[in-house]
Amino acid sequence: MVFKSFRVNIFVRLAVILILGYTGMYVLTQTYFWLVSIWLFLFMLISFLDLVKFIERSKRELSNFLLAIQQNDFSNTYSLKALDTNDFELHYAYTTITDEFQKLRREKESNYHFLQAVVEHSGIPLIGFKENNLQITLMNDAAKELFQKPYLKNAKAISKIDRKLGKCVLELKSGERELLKILVNNKLLSLSIIAKELKLDDELYKLVSFQNIKAELDEQELESWQKLIRVLTHEIKNSAIPISTLTEVVNQMITENNGELKDLSTLDQEDLADLKIGLKTVQKRSKGLVSFVNAYGELAKIPQPKFQKVDLKQLTNDVVTLLQHDMKKSNITLKNEVQANFMQIDPELVEQVLINLIKNAKEAVHGREQGKIVVRSSTDAGRTLLSVIDNGSGIDAETLDNIFVPFFTTKKEGSGIGLSLSRQIMRAHKGDLIVQSQLDKGSEFSLVF
Repeated sequence: MVFKSFRVNIFVRLAVILILGYTGMYVLTQTYFWLVSIWLFLFMLISFLDLVKFIERSKRELSNFLLAIQQNDFSNTYSLKALDTNDFELHYAYTTITDEFQKLRREKESNYHFLQAVVEHSGIPLIGFKENNLQITLMNDAAKELFQKPYLKNAKAISKIDRKLGKCVLELKSGERELLKILVNNKLLSLSIIAKELKLDDELYKLVSFQNIKAELDEQELESWQKLIRVLTHEIKNSAIPISTLTEVVNQMITENNGELKDLSTLDQEDLADLKIGLKTVQKRSKGLVSFVNAYGELAKIPQPKFQKVDLKQLTNDVVTLLQHDMKKSNITLKNEVQANFMQIDPELVEQVLINLIKNAKEAVHGREQGKIVVRSSTDAGRTLLSVIDNGSGIDAETLDNIFVPFFTTKKEGSGIGLSLSRQIMRAHKGDLIVQSQLDKGSEFSLVF
């Protein structure tokens, strides 16, 4: 409608100019009223100037309008009382577009202030900085309170609070999590640090959250200690009580009622045999207790991973090939469904975890028809999962709650350190070992990288 009215105005003005020009020439050449022709040419010139002015005015208003949009300036107003229909329609279009932009700007500013208020009032400390020059652009009240600093200009300044913390903030990759203990004003903090990279206006930013989980860790640590003490007490009692009982029996066999040592030559063959058996049993249980203590020491000595670029598919192929023959002998199907995925891991430690999980799965499916174990890879929330899935008997809720506690085992001859050791290996990889299970349906142990 606007462009139609604009064209009509142009055509009318051109028509007037042509008519005035033709009439002026006719009067000048065909009549003696040359003075009239001068007036006609003058009116033609005025009409031409009006045409130029009309075109330039519309062009100027359009240019000013587009320039205002480019500069995000929507303060211009346009009259809707213009007598010219074309002006009215253009001004109406400009006003409508300007109002819409102002509405979008108000919504954008409202959302910005709302998000800013959420960030400022969030209980989780947040710091955001540019990746190129490390300039801090965001530091909420929770972060100021956590680090007892009203302002930080550069991310490198975090190293002044704690050197390890500063290094962690700068080196932590997007989506990674780090647990760190630091001292701030002589106060011990246990921080869970998570980083996220963002790209705004072709510039990279890193957003880092710091959550003090000391209270949660203390509670979890207390619960873990209680579980560990229960297991240790159980295991030690299993060895100590028989040793104590047998020692008492042996002592009665070789001492008189007055406490004096008996003459061993007076003992018959049956007593000597019982004495021998008792001493061997004490020796055996003592060795078992020593082995248990040594196992506890080994559990506390997790080697540091030696990271290298490894294809998970090739690694799992090697493990499956290693165990395939043993599985076939037990009529168990072992499949590898892992996709090619190169990751920085310690292949020997991860192989150790996989072998342990697959052997556990073998025991879970033992005796079941069509026993099946599958090694599979997947992704969840940007993290890679390497899962060992079986269709075995599953794990009950009580066992599931204690399954990663050191020395806890439901096996007759198990040490109870395999799963705990496996989880510690994964934690050393900045990952985790998780489990899902249903009774009579099977279990799924997942290595989270």
